[in-house]
Amino acid sequence: MIAKDNREFLDQLEKAGEAIRIKQEVDWDCEAGAIVRRACEIGAPAPFFQKIKDYPGHRMAGGLLSTPKRIAILLGMDPNSSIRQLIDEFAERKKNRIKPVLVKDAPCQQNVAMGKDVNLSMFPIPMVHDGDGGRYITWHALINKDPDTGWVNWGMYRDMVHNEHLVGCLALPHSDAGRIMAKYEWKGEGMPFAIAIGLPPACAFTAACSLGAGVSEVEVAGALQGEPVELVKCKTVDLEVPAYSEIVLEGHVLPGVLVDEGPFGEYTGFRASPRSPRSVWQVECITWQDDPIMTMSNMGVPIDEGQLVYGTISLSAAYKEALQAAGIPVTGVYVPPEGCSWIVIVSVMKVLNEIAAWIASVLNSHRIGMGAISLIIVVDHTVDPFNIGEVMHAVSGRLHPLKGHFTIPGIGSPLAPFLSLQERMSMRGGKLILDATWPLEWDPETEKPTKMSFNETYPPELQEKVLDNWQKYGYK
Repeated sequence: MIAKDNREFLDQLEKAGEAIRIKQEVDWDCEAGAIVRRACEIGAPAPFFQKIKDYPGHRMAGGLLSTPKRIAILLGMDPNSSIRQLIDEFAERKKNRIKPVLVKDAPCQQNVAMGKDVNLSMFPIPMVHDGDGGRYITWHALINKDPDTGWVNWGMYRDMVHNEHLVGCLALPHSDAGRIMAKYEWKGEGMPFAIAIGLPPACAFTAACSLGAGVSEVEVAGALQGEPVELVKCKTVDLEVPAYSEIVLEGHVLPGVLVDEGPFGEYTGFRASPRSPRSVWQVECITWQDDPIMTMSNMGVPIDEGQLVYGTISLSAAYKEALQAAGIPVTGVYVPPEGCSWIVIVSVMKVLNEIAAWIASVLNSHRIGMGAISLIIVVDHTVDPFNIGEVMHAVSGRLHPLKGHFTIPGIGSPLAPFLSLQERMSMRGGKLILDATWPLEWDPETEKPTKMSFNETYPPELQEKVLDNWQKYGYK
């Protein structure tokens, strides 16, 4: 059974040993963040805090999708499913989108505060990392609508609390939210927005993905959970939010107003973007469930939701789709979570010596890959891109130190820790491509080295004999 809301999902995680209730009082000021960060780094169960300092009656949970097992539970799959199986399942399900349904009454609107009663400090929004610019909303969906096309976009953008009714958002110009916001600014209008916190798990998953302009995240969420997502109309803006959200903020962007936002520890595992003037979002209405559960993500050193959901699951599927659409005979694409979305490994049937350049050109023009990728590793179809041991062996044995690599200039990310501050601010970067494939002109008998492995060194009949007798040899 796929969970319909955040609370049901927490119950599922707890029963599977993937969440733990922490009954000791925990401070919202860095202590909760430190616990979530430690849990992510060692793969411990997601912490579900039952008592928050200064906030009696409030609870908080973090790291809800920071392991492959939790994503498998979300999708109703075998908890031991491999990352490759999760990527393939996501890619297949999102093809069959399910439209949402609108409901009149919703748990997220059991309580309402408007106007002078709006006060963000009534909720335990955490100070996630020591040294952050402020308290941040981190596991949510920012919802806005394109004024020209009517397309509703969901995204997960960091939101820093300025005071009781103002937040600052990092919505970069090339992001979906940034482009939509610019359309309102050109008209001198403030973009309406909703921020839904504590989403149903499928909704949180798609909000963290990057599905592309025009693609409905709520319809993909419906496909992931196998039934329509229930939405409810907001109280003050022309937007709809998941009915089972824990907390919803409604309001408008203040046009032309910039206030310093940041810094913040990001999915790259570093705090790289400096404190800078960014847009200000005025909260004009808050609705919430009784006994609301604040949700958080603590971005940092892998592995957490940032690398796993956005990078590994979402981008692996997106890049494979783009390469196949270009006619490249890819056999696998993997964005390893340890690479923080900067690294992509592509296995391919090598049909021409310049295939690595072909792959690089496609990914360098991809809407996400142009700024999110810094290293492309190309291997042939005999190498499993999901097996890092095989990939490293291919790089060590097939990569010519002088001829097997090249670089191309391109767009850089303001979050890239390896770029200089000037490069980050001007978004100038590039890509390194490693071609760990054999040249096509090498004679397979005399020039191409033979791989020494169980599957390739021994005849099939001997392999079969060894496998049939494996337990007889004393192995389990």
